[in-house]
Amino acid sequence: MKRSSKNSFNKNRKQYARGSSQVLGKRISPGVFSLLLTAYCVLLTAGMGCESLQKKFTRKSKPHVRPSPIVTFQDYTRAMTPMDRYRKHYAIFDYWNAQLLDVLQGTTMNTKRAQHASREAVNELKILDSLLLEGANTELARWIEERIQIDQNLQRGAYSPAKLWTVRQQLESQTRRIHRTLYWRNVEDHLRQEVPRDASTD
Repeated sequence: MKRSSKNSFNKNRKQYARGSSQVLGKRISPGVFSLLLTAYCVLLTAGMGCESLQKKFTRKSKPHVRPSPIVTFQDYTRAMTPMDRYRKHYAIFDYWNAQLLDVLQGTTMNTKRAQHASREAVNELKILDSLLLEGANTELARWIEERIQIDQNLQRGAYSPAKLWTVRQQLESQTRRIHRTLYWRNVEDHLRQEVPRDASTD
């Protein structure tokens, strides 16, 4: 009996060595068995949720990087005619001068706004003077000096509310004369042809 069991065991071992297996009573070839075993391992790995394996084979889309805009500024100053340049600075002066008069008209003055408008108006009036031929307007130098004096007092806060009313009357009178004599149609024959240094970068 022992010999019979031993022979049966050796027979089964030889069958296993030849590469045959028995599943549900049917013989499966070694190739099919290996394929089934491989498929089982793959399914087992997928069922376990191997994140590292999934990440390895997952294709990630690259983030879209928006290109930075390139900003360039064209300098048209050299292409401007003397009249274009004068009209430009005349308009800028007129703007800041109107701002200054508006601030001085209020019951409560905005000091910073008045100081800024006064400073810009003086600068633009100086540029207008540099754009005109020497001697084109004999009063302009005096107006600039008056403006400088008023601006210095405004920057120091030296004016009392009562004095500010007088200053406004003085500036309104000067503005009327500037509009009458420095308007661009009245000076078109008295403009410098070269670009002054003060206005070359404007």
